Amino acid sequence: MLHHVKLEKYTALSGVSQDVQLSYQIFGRVLHTAPVVLVNHALTGNSNVTGDGGWWSALIGEGKCIDTKKYTILSFNIPGNGYDKIVIDNYKDFVAGDIAQLFLLGLEKLKIKKLFAIIGGSLGGGIAW
Repeated sequence: MLHHVKLEKYTALSGVSQDVQLSYQIFGRVLHTAPVVLVNHALTGNSNVTGDGGWWSALIGEGKCIDTKKYTILSFNIPGNGYDKIVIDNYKDFVAGDIAQLFLLGLEKLKIKKLFAIIGGSLGGGIAW
Protein backbone atom coordinates (compact mmCIF):
# COMPACT_ATOMS: atom_id res chain seq x y z
CA MET A 1 0.00 0.00 0.00
CA LEU A 2 1.33 3.42 -0.94
CA HIS A 3 1.58 6.16 1.66
CA HIS A 4 2.48 9.82 1.07
CA VAL A 5 4.21 12.68 2.85
CA LYS A 6 4.08 16.24 1.57
CA LEU A 7 7.35 18.14 1.51
CA GLU A 8 6.55 21.82 1.22
CA LYS A 9 8.61 24.33 -0.71
CA TYR A 10 11.58 22.08 -1.40
CA THR A 11 14.31 24.01 -3.23
CA ALA A 12 16.23 21.81 -5.64
CA LEU A 13 19.93 22.24 -6.31
CA SER A 14 18.85 23.82 -9.63
CA GLY A 15 17.15 26.61 -7.65
CA VAL A 16 13.59 25.54 -8.49
CA SER A 17 11.25 25.52 -5.48
CA GLN A 18 8.06 23.43 -5.29
CA ASP A 19 5.98 21.17 -3.08
CA VAL A 20 6.83 17.49 -3.50
CA GLN A 21 4.57 14.53 -2.73
CA LEU A 22 6.87 11.71 -1.64
CA SER A 23 5.31 8.27 -1.79
CA TYR A 24 6.58 5.22 0.07
CA GLN A 25 5.78 1.69 1.17
CA ILE A 26 6.46 -0.10 4.43
CA PHE A 27 6.98 -3.85 4.75
CA GLY A 28 7.61 -6.07 7.74
CA ARG A 29 7.26 -4.75 11.26
CA VAL A 30 5.15 -1.69 12.04
CA LEU A 31 7.04 1.60 11.89
CA HIS A 32 8.71 2.54 15.21
CA THR A 33 8.57 -1.04 16.55
CA ALA A 34 11.77 -2.42 14.98
CA PRO A 35 15.05 -1.31 13.38
CA VAL A 36 14.47 0.39 10.02
CA VAL A 37 16.13 -0.68 6.77
CA LEU A 38 15.78 1.93 4.02
CA VAL A 39 15.79 0.43 0.52
CA ASN A 40 16.41 2.75 -2.44
CA HIS A 41 15.24 1.49 -5.81
CA ALA A 42 17.12 1.51 -9.11
CA LEU A 43 16.27 4.00 -11.87
CA THR A 44 13.57 1.78 -13.37
CA GLY A 45 12.39 0.37 -10.03
CA ASN A 46 9.87 1.45 -7.44
CA SER A 47 8.99 1.11 -3.77
CA ASN A 48 7.54 -2.41 -4.17
CA VAL A 49 10.59 -4.26 -2.86
CA THR A 50 9.07 -7.52 -1.61
CA GLY A 51 5.97 -9.68 -1.85
CA ASP A 52 3.89 -9.95 -5.04
CA GLY A 53 5.87 -8.30 -7.82
CA GLY A 54 8.57 -7.18 -5.41
CA TRP A 55 11.77 -6.55 -7.33
CA TRP A 56 14.02 -7.60 -4.44
CA SER A 57 11.94 -10.49 -3.05
CA ALA A 58 14.95 -12.80 -3.26
CA LEU A 59 16.70 -10.64 -0.64
CA ILE A 60 13.86 -9.15 1.43
CA GLY A 61 11.12 -11.19 3.09
CA GLU A 62 10.27 -13.52 5.91
CA GLY A 63 13.35 -15.57 6.84
CA LYS A 64 15.48 -13.93 4.15
CA CYS A 65 18.66 -11.84 4.44
CA ILE A 66 16.61 -8.77 5.33
CA ASP A 67 13.96 -10.45 7.44
CA THR A 68 10.55 -8.77 7.49
CA LYS A 69 9.86 -10.47 10.83
CA LYS A 70 12.82 -8.63 12.35
CA TYR A 71 12.94 -5.26 10.55
CA THR A 72 10.75 -2.45 9.28
CA ILE A 73 11.50 -2.06 5.57
CA LEU A 74 10.93 1.43 4.15
CA SER A 75 11.20 2.32 0.49
CA PHE A 76 10.49 5.73 -1.04
CA ASN A 77 9.67 6.26 -4.70
CA ILE A 78 11.92 8.61 -6.59
CA PRO A 79 9.54 11.48 -7.43
CA GLY A 80 8.38 11.26 -11.02
CA ASN A 81 9.08 7.54 -11.47
CA GLY A 82 5.39 7.00 -12.24
CA TYR A 83 4.68 4.21 -9.75
CA ASP A 84 2.49 6.48 -7.63
CA LYS A 85 0.81 8.10 -10.68
CA ILE A 86 2.14 11.52 -9.59
CA VAL A 87 3.58 13.33 -12.59
CA ILE A 88 6.41 15.82 -12.19
CA ASP A 89 6.76 17.85 -15.37
CA ASN A 90 10.07 19.43 -14.39
CA TYR A 91 11.82 16.17 -13.44
CA LYS A 92 14.99 17.42 -15.17
CA ASP A 93 15.36 20.03 -12.42
CA PHE A 94 16.17 17.25 -9.94
CA VAL A 95 19.49 15.43 -9.59
CA ALA A 96 20.56 12.51 -7.37
CA GLY A 97 21.59 14.91 -4.59
CA ASP A 98 18.04 16.27 -4.51
CA ILE A 99 16.60 12.79 -4.24
CA ALA A 100 18.90 12.00 -1.30
CA GLN A 101 17.79 15.23 0.39
CA LEU A 102 14.11 14.47 -0.28
CA PHE A 103 14.52 11.02 1.27
CA LEU A 104 16.16 12.58 4.35
CA LEU A 105 13.25 15.02 4.64
CA GLY A 106 10.86 12.08 4.29
CA LEU A 107 12.62 10.31 7.17
CA GLU A 108 12.22 13.46 9.28
CA LYS A 109 8.49 13.66 8.46
CA LEU A 110 8.10 10.03 9.51
CA LYS A 111 10.01 10.79 12.73
CA ILE A 112 12.74 8.27 11.92
CA LYS A 113 15.92 9.40 13.66
CA LYS A 114 18.06 6.33 13.06
CA LEU A 115 18.42 3.69 10.35
CA PHE A 116 19.71 0.19 10.95
CA ALA A 117 20.89 0.05 7.33
CA ILE A 118 20.42 1.69 3.97
CA ILE A 119 20.79 -0.28 0.76
CA GLY A 120 20.03 0.35 -2.87
CA GLY A 121 20.19 -1.16 -6.30
CA SER A 122 22.18 0.73 -8.95
CA LEU A 123 21.13 4.41 -8.76
CA GLY A 124 19.57 3.68 -5.36
CA GLY A 125 22.98 2.64 -4.06
CA GLY A 126 24.44 5.91 -5.31
CA ILE A 127 21.71 7.87 -3.56
CA ALA A 128 22.45 5.93 -0.36
CA TRP A 129 26.12 6.78 -0.61
